[in-house]
Amino acid sequence: MVIEKEGQGSALDPAGATRPLHPNSAARRKAHGKVPNGFTLLEVLMAFVIAALALALLYRGGIEGLAGTRAALRRDEAVARATARLEAMCHGARLAPGLQEGDDGGGFRWRTRVQVTESVAIAPGGAEGQRLRLTLFSVGVTLSWPGALRPHEVSLATRCLAALPMEPG
Repeated sequence: MVIEKEGQGSALDPAGATRPLHPNSAARRKAHGKVPNGFTLLEVLMAFVIAALALALLYRGGIEGLAGTRAALRRDEAVARATARLEAMCHGARLAPGLQEGDDGGGFRWRTRVQVTESVAIAPGGAEGQRLRLTLFSVGVTLSWPGALRPHEVSLATRCLAALPMEPG
C-alpha cells in the first residue's frame, strides 16, 4: 500500500521508505546511477532546426522588403519620367495628333498618344492680325519597364491647350 504525504511529491512504500512519485525524477535517476549531464542529441538537433527555420523566415522577410523597396523606387522614377515627358509635350514642341514611342533609357520605354478633343476658331489676333484656332488636346504618356515576374507600366494623362494660326483659305 502506498501512502502519499500531502504537498511533498513523494510516497511512502510499505517498508516506510520514501520514494518519488514521478518515475523519471532526479532522485530516481540518481538512485539508479543515471545523472543527467546536459542536453540530449535530440534536444540539440531540435534547437538547431527551430533556429534554422527562424533564420530562414527572417532572411525571406528581408529579401521581400528589399524587392518591395526596389519596385517602389522604379515606380517613382517612372512617374517622374512620365511627368517630365508630359510637361515637355504640353509646354514645348507643337502638338500633333498621333501615337509615338521610343526608348527612355534606364530600361524604360515610353509611348505617347495625342488626340484633338475640341478645336475652335477665334477672332483675329497674333502679331499680324491672323485668325487663331484654339485646340484642346488630350495627351497621354505611358512608361513601361520589365519586372522580375511581369512587365510594369505607369500611365499619366492631361489636356493641353494650344493657340495655332489658322491656315488661309
